[in-house]
Amino acid sequence: MTQNSTSDIGQALEQLDREDLLKFAKGLLANGVALSFHGKRTAMEIAKRVRPRVTRRESRLHVGTPEAQARNLLVEGENLQAMVTLYKFRGLVDLVLTDPPYNTGQFFRYNDRWDTDPNDPDLGTLVAKEDGSRHTKWIKAMMPRLQMMKAMLKPSGVIAICIDDNELFHLGMMLDEVFGEENRLAIINWQKTTVKNNTKHVAATTEYVLDLCQGHRPSPHRIAGAI
Repeated sequence: MTQNSTSDIGQALEQLDREDLLKFAKGLLANGVALSFHGKRTAMEIAKRVRPRVTRRESRLHVGTPEAQARNLLVEGENLQAMVTLYKFRGLVDLVLTDPPYNTGQFFRYNDRWDTDPNDPDLGTLVAKEDGSRHTKWIKAMMPRLQMMKAMLKPSGVIAICIDDNELFHLGMMLDEVFGEENRLAIINWQKTTVKNNTKHVAATTEYVLDLCQGHRPSPHRIAGAI
């Protein structure tokens, strides 16, 4: 390690407050592995800055009796803002099933202003596969959403996240940090296609569903029934 790199590490540590240093040290002592990325501290705190939105009922979309409508709710909107708006349901959700953008260079957008103002309405520009910071942007977008999903779950709740190989390993480390490695349940392989006979390279035929629990491990038959 060079003198310059040692100095950079020292300066980075000096910028952390006591709480951040304790989290960092506990993570290393717990399993020796810690996820580090530029802007992590902001990403860990950004959900607290999201303002709840005013919801509007669309009567033309209502289905069922008033009693049934009171038990079911469909929300259209940006998912982080929606979860903050549904604050009264925190700790009451049995299952969170989410299908985030796979960061393939085709669908994921990122607004740099979200680093300081998560309420900025602009969806940002498309993050190209050639973008050198595309993994960092994806992680910064996902971290506050994973924190909110965990907060929405019951103590016996389960989260299932769909992903492909582009961010599989980063997502696994993030989930270990947010939920804890001890709360892993399963990685389900989903074969989305078959191998073509004329392929000349390794064919990617599977995607994955990562499953974790909030803390109280549910019974196997309950997981199978939910998923």
